[in-house]
Amino acid sequence: MTDIQRVESEQAAARLAGLLNGDTRRRPIAVVTTPSSRAEPWIDVQELAREAGGLADVYLMATGGPSWEFSRLMAEGTQVYGGAGRVYPVGHEWASDLGKSPLRFAFNEKDGERATDLLISDMLRMAAASGLMQVAPSRSRHLVTGRVRAVVAGRALVDIGTAMPATIAEELTVEDVSISRMVDVDQRIEGILDRETARIDVTGNLRDPSEALGSYALDDVILAKVAMVRAGKAELVLYPKTTAPAISAHVLRADVTANDLDDLRTLMTVGETVRARVTDLGPQWKLRLDDIDDDEPTVAAPSLLPGGPPWLVEEPDALDIDESDPLPPPIQRSPVPDADVQPAVPPSVDEASHVFVASSVPSRPTPAIMDGKRTKPAAAPAAQTDPLPAQAQPETTKGLLLKIDGLRAELGLAMTEIAELQRQLLAGQDEREQIRFLLDREENRANKAENESKALRSRLRRAVSRKSGPSIQAAPQFADAEQGFRYLVLTQWATRTLPDEQADRPLPDYHLGPQFLSSLARLEGIKEEKVADVVFEILTGVAASNPSRELHRLRTGPGGDDPPRTRGDGAVAWRASLQVRTPSARRIHYWVLPAGLIELARVTTHDDFSA
Repeated sequence: MTDIQRVESEQAAARLAGLLNGDTRRRPIAVVTTPSSRAEPWIDVQELAREAGGLADVYLMATGGPSWEFSRLMAEGTQVYGGAGRVYPVGHEWASDLGKSPLRFAFNEKDGERATDLLISDMLRMAAASGLMQVAPSRSRHLVTGRVRAVVAGRALVDIGTAMPATIAEELTVEDVSISRMVDVDQRIEGILDRETARIDVTGNLRDPSEALGSYALDDVILAKVAMVRAGKAELVLYPKTTAPAISAHVLRADVTANDLDDLRTLMTVGETVRARVTDLGPQWKLRLDDIDDDEPTVAAPSLLPGGPPWLVEEPDALDIDESDPLPPPIQRSPVPDADVQPAVPPSVDEASHVFVASSVPSRPTPAIMDGKRTKPAAAPAAQTDPLPAQAQPETTKGLLLKIDGLRAELGLAMTEIAELQRQLLAGQDEREQIRFLLDREENRANKAENESKALRSRLRRAVSRKSGPSIQAAPQFADAEQGFRYLVLTQWATRTLPDEQADRPLPDYHLGPQFLSSLARLEGIKEEKVADVVFEILTGVAASNPSRELHRLRTGPGGDDPPRTRGDGAVAWRASLQVRTPSARRIHYWVLPAGLIELARVTTHDDFSA
């Protein structure tokens, strides 16, 4: 755990600003501030320091004089105060590009938990980008092996035989690749454990790109990630940057579309996963996207770690969008006072503590508006009762009663002001919750729109492809339907298994159940070749590692508590997806016999659970 350095004076704040603006530091710096209404921040600075380990420095600064001085010395938009936090990466790009150092707000306990997670992610990501993971092992770092027990919230939990599991941090492994695309549950992991943070560094075991891509062959249809796109040129990544540079290929407009006027930016976007055909192997890889049939099988992307999942998976083309959006929750407000009793000066909002203060609004936010302890303008004098004469008066009963009446009048005015401030406080809290609800809803809509846009671009790429219509070579015809289907399965095996691997990976034997061929003949909306391809994956075990197959035991009904289907001979029913995220998505049901032999039962739709 790194030490938390407290900034409690203007001199200390100036030194921190000088460190950030200087050229001497080699690690990211996280700065967390306290709200004006609290001595400690909502952000869990202890957890931040624990996760930092030796990868970053953590500072805790009070809102007030220190944060004013810090704000004065920092570039516009890079300050932090009022309970917020920010991580500053190494270098100075953050001074001109505010997205390099995002500000994380925390106004309550729930905000604090979210901001803490975001700051930890920022800190680790910046540390990895600075090369801080490439350090020599020390006495607190040693080699361990274990198995992944869970993958959750950007972390893999690894059982290494200790009371508490160790973790693999997504941000410290491969940039812009989620942890679920690096490791699978029950996968064996080897790496360097940092005892202080209980983190495992697996970067030393990342596969060599040339070895990982060695299974690709000419004419294979593979997956690639769009890293750059211009009007007439795009860069596609076949394997991401690890300890070695990324493996990528450039495609021109002619490799994507036959129309010389098409803009590639309308056909793909950065970060999107696309299908491409290999036209030349490495080291100078060449790809094209304009001659791929919809039903052509795609070779699985390589894993980043031995035994891990493919680092890329094909994005679904169809969308399952719920068009109904919930309405904002009703906001209950106290009655607004008449205009003639409103304060003469509009109240300004203390965003950290929600205290409304009658003062003029500054030209831009500063720590001053977040500091509840600063000197306030003098309030207008309260209405007074008739004052006592200036000369000393004896404390008569009448005089005391007059004093009491005056104090009661002042108390009444104070209570009225308190009630008004409380009303404004509640109104401000309601408005903030309303804004947060609307923001979440708009983010969901934006995500849906982006998914729809990706699907439309994928369809457009296929529409402008040179290759369309059926193949010129006629497909073979079989009088026996079983022979025809077995031929399709055998074709998929021969297509997707390299010749030098076929002896070691033969196509296993299998049975066709009495209802299988008839259900296949009745099922519409999917080609037999697609069904044969999924059967190949089931028979060879590929389906178990392909997330789009959604492999699971077939239950007697749709409920999670419904029992799995079994048969009198000990066979267990299983289910795999032929399609995902489409209306009435197609499924295949099969039996696994006690000896391991597979019997294909039937093909059907999503809502049919019969075997």
